[in-house]
Amino acid sequence: MDFDIGTLIKKCRKKAKLSQEAFADLMHTTQSTISRIEQNLIACEAKFLARAAAVTNSQDVVVATLFSTDAALQFLQTVHMFIGGMFLWIL
Repeated sequence: MDFDIGTLIKKCRKKAKLSQEAFADLMHTTQSTISRIEQNLIACEAKFLARAAAVTNSQDVVVATLFSTDAALQFLQTVHMFIGGMFLWIL
């Protein structure tokens, strides 16, 4: 299962019962940008996710998703590939 940041941001927004436009105002961006992020058409930085969680008071949603078995497994696989790549690069 791939980690889907757009869906996570959408869950935060929906939990707060905000429209894309209202959420965009709180995030100091446009409704169009929120839509594209939620559809994973554009990437966002980790600080955007942290701000989205704070603005929507959805830290629990983010933590639950990030520490789910699938997300944790994907994170560990990414770290493993990174460390393996660094090891090969050093040699």
